[in-house]
Amino acid sequence: MEVHVVELDRKQLRLDGETQPREKLDKKHIEDLVGDWNKGAQFEPALAYYDGQDYWLIDGYHRNAALEKLGESKILVEIRCGTLKDAKWHSYSVNQHKALKRSNADKQRAIIGALKHPYGACRSNVKIAEHCGVDEGTVRAWRKKLESRGEIAPNYERTVTRQGKTYSQKTTRIGSSKLNHQEQQKFKVICEDLPYHGQVVEVVEVKAGDCYICRTATGDVYPFFKSELDSVDSGVTPSVVTPVVATQQESTREQLIALVVRLPENCLDDAIALLKHKFDDQLPLLPG
Repeated sequence: MEVHVVELDRKQLRLDGETQPREKLDKKHIEDLVGDWNKGAQFEPALAYYDGQDYWLIDGYHRNAALEKLGESKILVEIRCGTLKDAKWHSYSVNQHKALKRSNADKQRAIIGALKHPYGACRSNVKIAEHCGVDEGTVRAWRKKLESRGEIAPNYERTVTRQGKTYSQKTTRIGSSKLNHQEQQKFKVICEDLPYHGQVVEVVEVKAGDCYICRTATGDVYPFFKSELDSVDSGVTPSVVTPVVATQQESTREQLIALVVRLPENCLDDAIALLKHKFDDQLPLLPG
């Protein structure tokens, strides 16, 4: 793809094509950029798609807002040739490694946009997750929710690339035996400390360490451990998951895993402090 870096008049940028990757602009980040500019910093080029008539901005909305606040009429932009459809698809993949981390709303915006986009129609959940920089289970949950609402059509065919060849593959029977046993397993949350206590959840994926990734009745995806779940009469004989009634006290290891897996991203210091508080002197080797 041909790429050019040019200085454009900011008025030439189109911001109304639903190519804004974030749910909303962060005012503090804009002020920080203004401060950096006044100290002599130069912004890296923004990113826009040119369709022969318009420049569709997909990355650099905060930089553009900062330059507007500074009264600057020009902006440095990396230009790629493509349609508005191309610009929208690319916008779902940006901001994954920026200093200003994406919010959950930003990620949700990318997932929904990608699932509804023509380029995402025949892509698997894994490929969409890779494009958006999110967990595959979250994409799967949103696909199911949008399909149930009638906002997207069920995806019974996907594009597969193997050994350098790309072709279409039907998905109606792939893993049907495994999914029938695994995804139909339902359990009741019996841990009073969890937000879904008393609710019935459905197993989506089984991970190591007795961790079950489950979908709640509202479509949320949440990790549980075997000691937090009790079996319910689902009419399905368990094969992948063996339900265990929580009659014993959780081990320290289980408590530690359960605590760590639910912590927000990028909070190592808070995690260490919380773990020290939770387990006191049981974790003497954690850095201070």
